[in-house]
Amino acid sequence: MAGVQATIQFRSRKKVYLDEDVTNENKNILNIRKTGERKLKRNIEDLKKDIDDDCTPVKVSRRETVASKVTAKKDSEEENQKPLTSREKEIGWLDNFLTEHLDKEESASLYISGQPGTGKTASLSYILNLPKFKEGYKQVYINCTMMKSAASIYSRICKELQLPTSGTTEKACFNAIEKYLKKKHKMILLVLDEIDQLDSKRQSVLYTIFEWPAMADSRVVLIGIANALDLTERTLPRLQARCSLRPETLHFAPYTKEQIINIFTNVLANEDKSNVFSPVALQMLAAKISAISGDMRRALDIGRRVIELARRTKFSDNQSIDNMMKDSTVTVELKQVLEVLNDVYGGSRKIESDAEDGFPLQQKLILCSIMLMLTKGKVKEILMGKLHDVYKKVATARNIVPLDMCEMSAACGLLEARGALRLGAGASARARRLRLQWDRAELAAALRDKPLLSAILDDVSCLPS
Repeated sequence: MAGVQATIQFRSRKKVYLDEDVTNENKNILNIRKTGERKLKRNIEDLKKDIDDDCTPVKVSRRETVASKVTAKKDSEEENQKPLTSREKEIGWLDNFLTEHLDKEESASLYISGQPGTGKTASLSYILNLPKFKEGYKQVYINCTMMKSAASIYSRICKELQLPTSGTTEKACFNAIEKYLKKKHKMILLVLDEIDQLDSKRQSVLYTIFEWPAMADSRVVLIGIANALDLTERTLPRLQARCSLRPETLHFAPYTKEQIINIFTNVLANEDKSNVFSPVALQMLAAKISAISGDMRRALDIGRRVIELARRTKFSDNQSIDNMMKDSTVTVELKQVLEVLNDVYGGSRKIESDAEDGFPLQQKLILCSIMLMLTKGKVKEILMGKLHDVYKKVATARNIVPLDMCEMSAACGLLEARGALRLGAGASARARRLRLQWDRAELAAALRDKPLLSAILDDVSCLPS
């Protein structure tokens, strides 16, 4: 290889000699080029920095962040601190009652009654959030539907008041509460929502709680809330025998037609939808709801359904999404209100049509399971957990995949929207109570006409043993 390389002839390069002027000129050109490159590189770096500064969020100090959160919270609280429309009289009475006993530092008891959807809890929540009551009272609010048993209310009160106890038993918690009430302490405002859930043998728990304000220097104001008008007189007759134990009462009557119209008007005005309902349609909706229940929650739910129906009707008329986007205004007419009201309160014809084609199969199975429990199981009240157990057996026996607990709860919510059921509160999903709103005889007659559904009504093997 070395010999081969030695024989290869390479062309010699000519040496080129440059003058000094030429050399200096080339150096200047190179310097200019390097300077330009440095400037270009610097400009690119500055541009990148500007872009990064624009894209990077502005750093905010922790103090500024906390201050902005507090401001936003105050704004939301101010929006929520608006008295309930058409309940000004009841709110004023509550305000005077709590102010009087706070100023005098005197104990008292109050029983608030009213049907669901009449604004009991909402009105009291507004009062409790007023600064003078938040600062003046040590507030304890408990929803009694969350209690596993009536006596477990004592441990919950101890937890809210942060009282030390000698043990975890109900008796230990009860003794801790009574010991605390005999000491000097800040005024206590004890609110027990759904207080009728504390029903027990001989009503010992309810009697004990209503006796606390009568204790010397107990400095506690007790407020009980329930649906029944005569709970304290019918269930707790001994309270009426002693003036010191007799609670004051405040009743929230069902909403009237005029009140429902006022509430709808305010709600729609806040959402910039004042002209959604035609006057005749709103009058009909308010008259029907006030005549049946006076339940404002149900009225608002039906109102939303009516507006949704009006939108679907307009969309089907336009036959074009572009036209719908150009004109998004909706006007609810009388025929749409009547259609939804007939769907919710339609009676036997509605039940028959829904049993035929109105409901999906799973919802029909739920209704059949409820009817089976009411007719054959002879239960007084239906809990969501027990209903799910029966429903699973009904579906499995017919080779139908059952819904899980969460899915069945959602299906029951749809049945409630159609007016078939009424769902109550509960400590858990399984503890929620259900009540059949439709007439039992009419529903049974409608289901008997369908062979599959009729067989379920007599299938006692699906009931718990």
